[in-house]
Amino acid sequence: MTTLQQLLDDSPKLHRVEPHAPTSYQLSDQALNFIDQNVDRTSNTLETGAGISTVLFAMKGANHTCIVPDSQLVARIIDYCQHASISMEGVNFQIGKSEKILPVLETNELDLLLIDGEHAFPTPFIDWYYTADRLRVGGVIIVDDTQLWTGQVLKRFLLEEPEWSLVEEFSARTAIFKKEKAYSHEKWWGQQPYVVRKSRRLIAVSEARKAFTILARGEFRTLITKVKARISNGKQK
Repeated sequence: MTTLQQLLDDSPKLHRVEPHAPTSYQLSDQALNFIDQNVDRTSNTLETGAGISTVLFAMKGANHTCIVPDSQLVARIIDYCQHASISMEGVNFQIGKSEKILPVLETNELDLLLIDGEHAFPTPFIDWYYTADRLRVGGVIIVDDTQLWTGQVLKRFLLEEPEWSLVEEFSARTAIFKKEKAYSHEKWWGQQPYVVRKSRRLIAVSEARKAFTILARGEFRTLITKVKARISNGKQK
């Protein structure tokens, strides 16, 4: 039976980005070790993206869903696993864009979720949105490539949401969160601490511009009325 260390010692070059040589865009060794230690045959798992992690999920015998648009990458993973005598029986490949597949995909309740697909805006947020409520309470989500802006924003957002707690952070590029309690997408922006905090300065700038515009027009009474209304609303809160 192939072990993670054996896989790492002779990692297959599964990714192709022309005109560059074949390479492996894999999770850090620490993140792969986390999966190795926390996934088994009873685990329901899902990842966006594919690569060495997919091989590892197959090795662990997980009931695994892999969403990836590159059919040739899928073929290389299957070919590698066949030659390495790694069963792919538990792996369900969904070939296509995650933003199209996830909204209609039927899955069991998930134990572990890996977001490591398309990193361009807004895909990581879409991946999280359509999977967060499928993750069981106590399950974990791995957000990879947090050195990129999209991954970093998702990480910072989750850090301030009370339903999620940071478990581990590896190599300043991978953050692992535990789902502490049920999460609702019904929240409005005022119930999301990160959004509130990042919006304060923008709101203040917007209000200042409105005030200057009113002053420039000589509409002093309008400005006074707005200021009084703002003060009154603040007292009521």
